Amino acid sequence: MELKDNNKEYAEAADVILTDDEMDDVAGGYGNWQQTAKGSYVNYGQYIVYTVVGGDELSGIAIRFGVTVQQICQWNNIKNPDLIYINQKLTIYPTILR
Repeated sequence: MELKDNNKEYAEAADVILTDDEMDDVAGGYGNWQQTAKGSYVNYGQYIVYTVVGGDELSGIAIRFGVTVQQICQWNNIKNPDLIYINQKLTIYPTILR
């Protein structure tokens, strides 16, 4: 497999050879989080503000950012984790950004 064009220069500069699958893993890859967390976010350094879109679930958002549903509920004073709203803004302190 060949490297994706937009990542070739970075891999070459670091003297690293990655397959497409490995590059997807490094770049966030594809997974359940993309099916259930499609909203956008703004990065404020130590935290992000995520905007909920239709079809989002807290579990998918949690997976996307490497946190737990319980943490998202605590940070945003959410009483019912099964009830979020389109355009709702969620503050998240991510361990990863995808």
